[in-house]
Amino acid sequence: MPTCFILFDLNPNRDTPVSQDATLELDTTGNLVLMDRHITVWTSNTSGAGVQAALMAESGNFILHNATNHPLWQSFSQPSDTLLPNQLLTVSSELTSSKSSSHGGYYSLKMLQQRTSLSLALTYNLLETYQASDESYTNYSYWKGPDISNVTGEVIAVLDQAGSFGIVYGDSSDGAVYVYKNDGDDAGLPSAVRQSAPSTILRRLTLEKNGNLRLYRWDEVNGSRQWVPQWAAVSNPCDIAGVCGNGVCNLDRSKTKATCTCLPGTSKVGRDGQCYENSSLVGKCNDKHENLTSQFRISTVQQTNYYFSDTSVISNYSDISNVSKCGDACLSECDCVASVYGLNEERPYCWVLRSLSFGGFEDTSSTLFVKVRANGSWTPEGQEGGSNDSDGMGSAKEKAVIIPTVVSMVVLIVLLTLLLYYSVHRKRTLRREMESSLILSGAPMNFTYRDLQIRTCNFSQLLGTGKCVL
Repeated sequence: MPTCFILFDLNPNRDTPVSQDATLELDTTGNLVLMDRHITVWTSNTSGAGVQAALMAESGNFILHNATNHPLWQSFSQPSDTLLPNQLLTVSSELTSSKSSSHGGYYSLKMLQQRTSLSLALTYNLLETYQASDESYTNYSYWKGPDISNVTGEVIAVLDQAGSFGIVYGDSSDGAVYVYKNDGDDAGLPSAVRQSAPSTILRRLTLEKNGNLRLYRWDEVNGSRQWVPQWAAVSNPCDIAGVCGNGVCNLDRSKTKATCTCLPGTSKVGRDGQCYENSSLVGKCNDKHENLTSQFRISTVQQTNYYFSDTSVISNYSDISNVSKCGDACLSECDCVASVYGLNEERPYCWVLRSLSFGGFEDTSSTLFVKVRANGSWTPEGQEGGSNDSDGMGSAKEKAVIIPTVVSMVVLIVLLTLLLYYSVHRKRTLRREMESSLILSGAPMNFTYRDLQIRTCNFSQLLGTGKCVL
């Protein structure tokens, strides 16, 4: 059953797609060439290697093979953001999401190697600076699969035909650790390494742009076939670093959708609504690397923690018992951008940080202190203001109080205006009626109680004396 998928990266600059006029050609030298408007975008570098034909296999693998059907190049060795069943992810390859247009960061799924073990890890990779030409990345791993310790031989991650995903290891590739095991999977992960027969159910494992790893199956829903989510590595979107840029991730009441709030000194960039550092967080030290304490203050963000890498840590204090002193520690440190206070097994800690890169999240036991300019203030969008009384993330509560107050004042003003208009209009109408009426000399006049009250100045003057003026 053909899958008809070609899921690999031919374009080295995958964030700049080729045009609709692009062509893919296997030339007479055996080289697979991607052309866009007569410009060579990518080649397989197999010229002269004996390539005889290109083949789309039942598995979805696109293969260049020689006369003996030996693969010389294959798409399964060039993963992009998706794994197909029986496609192997090795220690030298990774899945990568497309880069953000705002900051150049991206997510990856790869083997995280340690001294005595390794594991699969979802990692947020971010440029150390915001220069487009800089390819130096700092990263933070926010999700890890099972550890594989003291193993000899090859280690491979694989999605099998039955829909299970995990790690196969050992010299004979017979050891396996499941990351996700699908019901009814009796063949086991090692069968995928030995290229088991294709399944009648199509599946794919995709690293999405929001940083989550999700398994899909091609299934029928309401009379039409579509990709249906089957499993996700991360259930809480705020557990994903960088999902709000360097802003703070907040869950809605359903605990499934995330909203982003920008911190002091940051603003929302691009269409993704993520927050990133701007120039207001630059220049905390003078040329002599001396602290400019008088030019800055600390803004407190309650019930908030932060993802940070080891390289962003200036110092860690375990002897700070007062919460506010953690903010003071940041203010007194020239390079500090923020500090985080919290409890670890009832013992306080204070991390002093030189950068805010990977985002914050709600945590009732933590407090985040952010250094801001003394003459600026913080609004939820990170804009600089003129007051110094914004210390926390109470924007939602403030709106809940301000909006009803403004509405009430507007309604009151409208009512007073209408009342004033009615009173003035009533007096003018009465005056015109009296002036235009025909009054015969000596004839009696008909007055209402209100008319008499007006013409006698509330019954204090004699009627007809002319002393009361309308």
